[in-house]
Amino acid sequence: MTMPSFPPEFPGDPNGPSPPSWPGGPPLPGEGSWPGEPDAADPLADRLFDHRIILANGSLDGARASELTGKLVMLDAAGEEPVTLHLRSPDGEPEAAFAVADTIGILGCPVRVLVAGQTGGPPLLVLAAGRRREMMPHATLRLTEPRAAFQGDTTDVATREEEHRRQVDAFYIRLAETTGREVDEIREDARQDLLLTADEAVAYGLVQAVVARP
Repeated sequence: MTMPSFPPEFPGDPNGPSPPSWPGGPPLPGEGSWPGEPDAADPLADRLFDHRIILANGSLDGARASELTGKLVMLDAAGEEPVTLHLRSPDGEPEAAFAVADTIGILGCPVRVLVAGQTGGPPLLVLAAGRRREMMPHATLRLTEPRAAFQGDTTDVATREEEHRRQVDAFYIRLAETTGREVDEIREDARQDLLLTADEAVAYGLVQAVVARP
């Protein structure tokens, strides 16, 4: 299998050229579906995986994070060429998002994250972890505070609430490091449920560029 190679500017130059993308959004095996292992039953996913492209669609939970991190590790082991992650994830669990983001951070190959549809909440951590961060022209980002519902006995709930507060603080710190903005500013914007267009997301610092319009 021949892997495509991208120009050397890609890993560190936000103005450098990017791999080709599909106008109006990437082809998807099914709207709202989560990608499975590429196999003969899904020739589209097979072709994309061969080209080091992963589709991440739908809410990001623990099971989906495990699948996604597995794919990233597989491609990292297969070569040093960049991986492109197409992200369309409107919500998710903080633990799952941190797991994927932390995996991206330790890979040897650079990961380009391309926002292909509405993405927000904890999955913004996955976007922030990308070496290169881009958006489709009509995609949107929703900056909102991670939420959680707790059930169980009082002691267990109190412990989980404390852990959730710690994760929320870490969420804001990661986004502040990415954007160069103050933590309190991002926290306030998230509590206002800030919706950003692609151009606004560039101005905010969450993405580096909007992919070329057709």
